[in-house]
Amino acid sequence: MKFTKRQKVIAASAAGVLVVGIGGFGAWQWSQTSTSAAAYEQADGELRTVNGERNRAAAELNKAREGALAAHTAAMQLSGAADPALLESPAARDDLIVATEALAKAAALQVNEVGALALPAAETANRVASTAAPEGREAQLAGAKKLEATATSLKSEAATLTKQNEAIKKAVAATEKSEQQLIASAHTKGAATEVPELASQETKDAFAAAVAALQKPAKNADLVALLRAYQDASAGMVASTEVAARNQDPASIEPTYINGILIANKTYPLPSWWGDGLTGETVAAFDAMQAEAAGQGHSLYISSGFRSYASQASIYNSLVAQVGVAGADRDTARPGHSEHQTGLTVDLNCICEGFGYQADGQWVAANAHRFGFIVRYPQGKEPVTGYIWEPWHLRYLGVENATAVYNSGLSLEEYLGITSSYN
Repeated sequence: MKFTKRQKVIAASAAGVLVVGIGGFGAWQWSQTSTSAAAYEQADGELRTVNGERNRAAAELNKAREGALAAHTAAMQLSGAADPALLESPAARDDLIVATEALAKAAALQVNEVGALALPAAETANRVASTAAPEGREAQLAGAKKLEATATSLKSEAATLTKQNEAIKKAVAATEKSEQQLIASAHTKGAATEVPELASQETKDAFAAAVAALQKPAKNADLVALLRAYQDASAGMVASTEVAARNQDPASIEPTYINGILIANKTYPLPSWWGDGLTGETVAAFDAMQAEAAGQGHSLYISSGFRSYASQASIYNSLVAQVGVAGADRDTARPGHSEHQTGLTVDLNCICEGFGYQADGQWVAANAHRFGFIVRYPQGKEPVTGYIWEPWHLRYLGVENATAVYNSGLSLEEYLGITSSYN
């Protein structure tokens, strides 16, 4: 069969179009494969970048936890060394303990086999193995999608680790602030302490130096050492005062104040001229306590208030005649050593141990501190106070001091770190 010239031209054109079409399809296929390979490579690179960020966040968190453990240990040592009685605000010690508990929680510190806090298991790096792009467009696109999902997960992990790190930093800062507040509270208390005149000059100078060291400690100062030096200096000054008080002529003594509290016990006597009745503050505090107690169905009244030096001498000498010196010293005070002479002490209702078991006495034991009183001679404290349990005997200290002593569970002697014994 012969083709005309026109037919030959048409056939040649059609063949050319077919060739061009086939070539264009091949180029389109190559373009799509190249795009999917590039997407895989991009996703793989992003994953490695995110993985690096996650690893850095994990390393920073591990380092922050190590710092938190060190800060927690130092703070606990400081709170453990602090004597609330020598702080302007006894709550400063409690605040530091709360801050250390929050720090331990933020850093996820764990109790180890010996009962001490330790670091948790270290965060490990999430390593991503290098792999070549798979063959084929569909496999490459699927692989890229999987890499993107992994990168998203790692981003979330990195964000969580960073958030934990920031929480630890804040908790460490809060703990350090509480430490500074405790030291400042100790300085304020020390600076306001009335130095006993009877203390030796050496102990006075040591106390002044210890207090001054608390004012602006260096950034890396050993706060525990500074606090202990202050407390030791205070104890040394008190001990020096006790020695001087025992050796002083009773006729020429001066009243003794420890941490601003007037002391009258078997170690510290009052001069014979001291006192002329219950102080106005003591009376007002009792009136307020009596009124609230009455509102709750309790009846309180003062059975014995102020007693002068001469009155106490009469009481003591009479008792000595009946039971001897040892018996008298156990039940009452020698003249000059009675708290009643301070004008800050009252005996309530029944002067008998039974008062401590009555509803009135139990209400007093639980509430007196809110009005500024303490039960001066608690049960079981005779070895340190020098007196048997006297649930009826209240001493006015002011609300702040009374509350601090009440919360401590200590006798006044224990709280102040002093003795009560005749020379």
